[in-house]
Amino acid sequence: MDQLKNQTAQHYVVVANPLQESLDHALARAYAEEVQAQGQRCRICDLNAIAFDPVLKRHEKWGTRQATLDPWIDAELNRLGESAAIVLVYPIWFGGPPAILKGYIDRVFGAHCDVRKFADGNGQPALCGKWLLSISTSGTSLGWLQSHGQLQALRQSFDVYLERGFGMRDQGHIYIDNVVPNLSRAFVDAQLERAREAARHLCGSIIGAERVRTGVALPAFAEGE
Repeated sequence: MDQLKNQTAQHYVVVANPLQESLDHALARAYAEEVQAQGQRCRICDLNAIAFDPVLKRHEKWGTRQATLDPWIDAELNRLGESAAIVLVYPIWFGGPPAILKGYIDRVFGAHCDVRKFADGNGQPALCGKWLLSISTSGTSLGWLQSHGQLQALRQSFDVYLERGFGMRDQGHIYIDNVVPNLSRAFVDAQLERAREAARHLCGSIIGAERVRTGVALPAFAEGE
């Protein structure tokens, strides 16, 4: 078990919230700390902290043979390709993710993306076979979002769409609602534990997939112990 845990499985967490003191950042840190406690590696990419430019440039347009990429995007694709799991952490703003995250999808996930290959589930080789987990926060309640069709719309138009087009593996979506100023310590702690539990589960999924790939026999004890 320790040998499998210490292999190069890596989690890449992309955070899209301009406020460093936000719950989103706390969730990303809690997730990363738990991954490391499980013996796997984790890296956080804070899009706002690095002042990521979300605007797709003409010369980057996917589907064109002449497309050329910024060196950072090439390096980011390498980082994603080296990772086993990709985690998106963001607030829901006006029914969707912040523009900076959508731009990240456009410029990075979609780099050199061929529309026909996307339709076949192989739009980005760096993402194919990777686990995708989303963690989103909202100031409104889940009941309100559900009654207005927002949860289903976000799930289908963002998570499922990306998974199918890029050949990724679904690890679910954690929705955290009623995120308002002056949250209670008990509420925050409960949400951080949800992030840690998701990290433990995904670490187990990665170990299980590695066992299948290598033919290593399952141990007698339960997964995650």
